[in-house]
Amino acid sequence: MARDYSPEIQEVVEEFFDEDGWSYQPIDERGVIMTGISLHGKMKNIQLLVSIQSDGIICFSSAPIGADESNKAEVAEFITRANYGLSYGNFEMDYRDGEVRYKTTLYCGDGEVPTLEQVRHTIIVNALMMKRYGDGLMEVLFDISSPEEAVRKCEQQEDDD
Repeated sequence: MARDYSPEIQEVVEEFFDEDGWSYQPIDERGVIMTGISLHGKMKNIQLLVSIQSDGIICFSSAPIGADESNKAEVAEFITRANYGLSYGNFEMDYRDGEVRYKTTLYCGDGEVPTLEQVRHTIIVNALMMKRYGDGLMEVLFDISSPEEAVRKCEQQEDDD
């Protein structure tokens, strides 16, 4: 089902991907551009979707694995702890299937077009948060660390860099 989206916003998003040398699948009938990102860490790859809206973009990066019934509560705690204090997005988990993703949004208003730098920030922050918290998420998913310990390690590692 096709939906309204801004071709002008699409142009800026594709310009970002082209300038930065990213491979991506062009916009589909739903107004979504898809790409994959390789990470260094336990979580090797994520899928990144940019949903073009008529008034901005919504960016999602999805973990390759998700929570199951036995660890949804722990993953939810991890996400809650990780989200606390984040300024430019948030983690989400779909309780139906355990999918975990990070979401950033850029609202620019009807008829407005974001700058290339605004689009860059929205997409890069999204990928960086999956990189920052990916190893911790994997440790919780595989019962290696408690949610509290996993978030502490993720945030400590960032402070050490």
